[in-house]
Amino acid sequence: MQATFAAVAERISVTSGVAVDRLRPETTLKELALDSFLLVEMAVDLQEEFDAIFTQEDLHRVSTVGDLVELLNTSGAADVRARAAADHG
Repeated sequence: MQATFAAVAERISVTSGVAVDRLRPETTLKELALDSFLLVEMAVDLQEEFDAIFTQEDLHRVSTVGDLVELLNTSGAADVRARAAADHG
């Protein structure tokens, strides 16, 4: 599933309690004021919703909601599995 800003913002809102209308692509994750537990819960929820796989290191490189959308779109599980198979092929 392609991650759109609207879909990601909706999932963030559900997990964090931050109103969707407060979220913009340039909204930083720090502005969301999520504790570490909620950040992990949000990451897991987004990975499940968008069939994505990314590491904590990947998440640490994300600073805005727009960056998160991009990460989700480049971390699709099928793409990750295909790259891993090619690396080990």
